[in-house]
Amino acid sequence: MDNRLTSVVIVGARGRMGQSLMSEVLVSDSMTLAGAVARPGAPGLRDDVGHMIGRRSVGITLSDELVPGRNDVVVDFSLPEATEGYLARCVERRVPLVLGTTGLTEQTQVKLIEASREIPIVAAANFSVGVTVMIHVAGATAKALGDDWDAEMFEIHHRNKRDAPSGTALRVGQAVAEATGRKLSQTIRTSRDQVGPRSRDEIGIMALRGGDVVGEHTLMFLGESERIELTHRANDRAIFSRGALRAARWVDGKEAGLYDMFDVLDLHGV
Repeated sequence: MDNRLTSVVIVGARGRMGQSLMSEVLVSDSMTLAGAVARPGAPGLRDDVGHMIGRRSVGITLSDELVPGRNDVVVDFSLPEATEGYLARCVERRVPLVLGTTGLTEQTQVKLIEASREIPIVAAANFSVGVTVMIHVAGATAKALGDDWDAEMFEIHHRNKRDAPSGTALRVGQAVAEATGRKLSQTIRTSRDQVGPRSRDEIGIMALRGGDVVGEHTLMFLGESERIELTHRANDRAIFSRGALRAARWVDGKEAGLYDMFDVLDLHGV
C-alpha cells in the first residue's frame, strides 16, 4: 500500500472553492498543501494562506504564479479565461491536473484535449461523489425507460454563479441524451421564452439563481400517469472539495489521458 502523501497546489485559492479545498487538505491525513495560487493583483498576495481560512500560519504564502514541483498535483477552480495558461504550465512541468473550472470556450476545450495527451487530467463540472452517481443513474434510467418518457430538469444555485445552466445540469442532460441516442445540443431547451408545445426530442432545463444556495439539481422522467424524480442537494461546499481531492489522490501517478469522475469512481461499464 502506498502511504505517500499527495502534494497539492490549489489554483483559485481566494475563491470559495479554493478556501474549502485548502481547509480540507490541511486536515487530511493523506495530503499536504504545497502551494496556493491566485490571479495577479489579487488581495493578500504573499500572505500566509492560513490566515485566509481562519487558521494560524501554515507556512504557505499566496502566490500569483503557478510553479508546481514535479511530484505535485494541481487542483484548479479558477476562471475559464485563465485555464489555458494553467494548462500550459502543467504540461511544461509534467504534473497532473484536476480541473473544476466550468464555462470553458471551445478553443480552451481543444487545448484541454491536447494537454491530456501529455499529462493526466481529471476534468468535471461537478466533483461531488453523489452527483457523479446521479449522472450514472440518470443515463441508466433514461435507457431503461425509452423514448416514451419525457425528461425535464431544474437547477438552482446562489446568485453569484456565473454560468447557466450549470455544468452539472448539462452533464446530466448529456447522460440522458446519450442513453436515448440524441445529441444534447440539438435537444436542450433552456430559455423561458422558448414557448410552444414540447417535442419528444427535447430535454428541458430551467436554471434558477438566488440567495446562497450551494446547488440543487432535480431530474424528472415523466410518463403517462407516473413520474420518476432524481434529486441531489448540496448543503455544504465541502462535498465538492472532498470529491476533487479524491480525484487528486486518484490521478497522482496515472498515465496521460483525459479522465472524469466516472473513472475516479470506477463507474464506466457498470
